[in-house]
Amino acid sequence: KMKLQYLGHSAFLFSDSQNRTILIDPFLTGNPLSPVKASQVKADYIILTHAHSDHIGDALTIADKRKTTIICVVELASIISKNGYNTHPLQIGGAFQFPFGKVKMVTAFHGSATSNGLYAGLAAGVVFKLDHKTIYHCGDTGIFGDMKLIGEIDKIDVLLIPIGGNYTMDIDDAVRAVSLIQPELAIPMHYNTFDLIRANPQEFVDKITANGFAGKVLKPGEELQFS
Repeated sequence: KMKLQYLGHSAFLFSDSQNRTILIDPFLTGNPLSPVKASQVKADYIILTHAHSDHIGDALTIADKRKTTIICVVELASIISKNGYNTHPLQIGGAFQFPFGKVKMVTAFHGSATSNGLYAGLAAGVVFKLDHKTIYHCGDTGIFGDMKLIGEIDKIDVLLIPIGGNYTMDIDDAVRAVSLIQPELAIPMHYNTFDLIRANPQEFVDKITANGFAGKVLKPGEELQFS
C-alpha cells in the first residue's frame, strides 16, 4: 500500500508496498511547520523540484551517499553530484523508469538558483507512479494552460498543489488549476510557512468540492494510505 506523509511546506515522504521511500523537497530545518527533524528521516530517493533553499532544504543532510539517489533537473544534478552524491538527471518532458515507478519532470513557471546564487536549470513539477497511483507534485508554479495537458497524458490520482500566493499561485488560481488537471484528490501545500504565503487551506478544499472535486487538508505529520 502506498503511503504519504505531509512534512509541511512542499515536503512529502512517500513509501510503497516494498517499503521504498521517496522524499520530495525536504525543507525541514528552519521550517516552523515541520513535524520532524532531518535526522529522523531516511530516503532511498529524493526528488527536488528546484534549487531554492525552501525546497532543497535538508536533502544533502538526509541523503546517504552510498544508497540515496537524488532526482532533479540536469543543471542541479551537476551541482549536487560534484559533492559526491548519487544523482539521476532529468530534463523537462523527460522520464525514467526507476525501481519504484516512472518519474517525469514537467513544466513549472518559477525560478531556480542555489542559495549561493548558482544557476540551477529550470524549475520543475514532477509526475510519478507509485503502487499503481499517479502523483503530480506541482513544485512552485503559477497556473498555466498546459496543466490540462498534464492531466490528460496521465490520469492524476493525487495532486499536490501550492496555494500560498506571492511566490506561487494563490487559492483561486489553484482552484482553477484543479479544474484543468481533474485529479482524484487534491492536497494543498506551500502555505502558512511564512507570513507572505498565509492562506486558509480549508477555503481551497471547500471551493474545489463545490466544483465536484475531492480535496483534503493534511496537517504536518499527518499520513494518508492508499490501497
